Amino acid sequence: MSDKKTFGRVKGQTKSQSIISDDLLSPYVIQVDEYSYTVMDSTKPTSGFMGSFTQLSSAVNKIVQYKIASKKETFSLNEFLTQYSETKEKIQNALTL
Repeated sequence: MSDKKTFGRVKGQTKSQSIISDDLLSPYVIQVDEYSYTVMDSTKPTSGFMGSFTQLSSAVNKIVQYKIASKKETFSLNEFLTQYSETKEKIQNALTL
């Protein structure tokens, strides 16, 4: 007889989570659970996973990157860094990181 090892949660078990939703983050939200911060695209409810992070600041940095990338513009390095800094500062001020 083989001993089947199982990993993870028991079927049907869910972990508790909160959601950070703000106009500055839109269209992204951050799901917070006991282990991580998960960035989700709220416009894609079934496939909106954008990344999972152990620190809130890393999740915010990823949202800033996505927000700039979604503009689909061509930037000089200086323009990109300015946009990145301004967007990140707005979000950080709201979240008081």
